[in-house]
Order: sequence, then structure tokens, then C-alpha cells
Amino acid sequence: MLDWFYDTSILITLPVFVGGFVVVSCLIVVALRPVVNRLVADSKEWDRALAHVIGTFGVFFGILLALVAVSVYENFASTREATIEEAGRVGALYRATTGLPEDLGDEMRQVLDAYMHSVIEVDFPEQASGNLPEASDTQVDEFERLLHAVEAETRGDQAEFEQALATFDAFIESRRARIDATALALPPLFWLVIWVGAAVNAVLIAFINVSNRRLHLLMAGLLAVFIGLVIFVTADTDHPFAGAISVGPGAYERVLEQLIDARDSD
Repeated sequence: MLDWFYDTSILITLPVFVGGFVVVSCLIVVALRPVVNRLVADSKEWDRALAHVIGTFGVFFGILLALVAVSVYENFASTREATIEEAGRVGALYRATTGLPEDLGDEMRQVLDAYMHSVIEVDFPEQASGNLPEASDTQVDEFERLLHAVEAETRGDQAEFEQALATFDAFIESRRARIDATALALPPLFWLVIWVGAAVNAVLIAFINVSNRRLHLLMAGLLAVFIGLVIFVTADTDHPFAGAISVGPGAYERVLEQLIDARDSD
């Protein structure tokens, strides 16, 4: 089910998700209206008690949805930032190799080129599927081996080497942050609370004593559309590398095109 949700176009998943939300809410209204009509003896007392319950529930449910949505978006934003930082540091590392011995520098740049292609073509599809990527590990290990093979003979060479080493360490940190983000997701208990809250909200709306059934269905449907949209966006953003709202390899493609491929073509 989750694979279908993240692999299918938003033009299909969004209408199906929100439309299903609306249909279920309206069915709950239709099912509970006869029960409410039998139970309500004093409409003023019923409305007063229900308004208090809905108001209290709405505050807590609204706060829950807001906090969850903000938390998910922060995870998404931090993942995107990590990918941009990693791509930028690969570019900085590529430039730093030009100050190292020519034979090792050329080999390092070839490794970085292979690394970028591996990240774009293998790592991101793997992360979109929820799997921790391993394809680019080979290039990272090879680059580290070449970096530590550098022998700085002059003070200038030593400065260039230390700069490259610092850039490599920063690159490793960003890469680790990007890989760790593969497992980012809300705990199942949070989703359970959200779905229970949405169900309770639909039931409380159905409890409103409205004589006009069409108006009652319209009220329930409009509220269901909004809550369905919030939950849909939250669910789609929950996995940063999958779904319509996802972090892609665009930053790496730009670095590869503007720096690495451009230099190779000169």
C-alpha cells in the first residue's frame, strides 16, 4: 500500500486520498443522522454540550496536526539541506584536487565523477525505495585511499593537502546526513493517533443536529477535504526521498554539469 502511494502520480493519489476521505466522512454522517435524531430531546442542550466537546477536541487535534506537519517538514528541509551541502562539498573537493600532485589529482577527479554518477543513478532510486544506499561506498573508500597517499613536499603542498582533507571530512558528514535521512519517518503510533483523531472528528461532525441533510453533508465534506489535504501532504513528505514531494538529485546534477563535465570538456 505504501509503495503504491509513493510510486503513483500525485494526479491519482491526491484525488483518491482526499476523495476517499470525503466519502467516508459523508457515509458516517448518513449513518449517524438517524441515531442523532432519536437521541436529541433538547436541541439547545445538545448543541451546547456538542459545541464544548468539538471545541476542546478541535484544539487538541489541530495542535497535533500542526506539530506533526511542522516536524515532518523540518525533516524534509534538513534532508534537502544535507543533499545541497553534500553536492556543494563534492564540487569544492573537486576544485581542491587541482592543487594536489597531478597524477593523484587526475585519478581523484575521475573517482569523484564516478561518485556523482553513482549517487544520481543508484543512490537516489535506492533511497526512494527506502533502502540504505551502498553503491557509492566504493568511490568514497577509493578517494580516501588516494587522499592519504598524497605526500606534501612543500609548505604550499601541505596547505593544499590540509584544505582537501578538511573538505573531505565535511563531505563525509553531509553524506552521512543524507544517507541517515533515508530512515526518517513518523513512528507508527503517531499515525495511529492521527487516524483515530480524524475518525473522531468525522463522528463529532455527524453528531451535529442539522435538519437539512444536504447542508450537513456539505459541512462534513468541506472539513474532510481540508483535513484530508493536511494528512496527505504530511504523509507524502514523511519520506523525504519518495513521493511527489521529495528530495531529488538536482543539486548533484547541477554540480556534475556545471563543474565536472564542463572541466572534462575543456
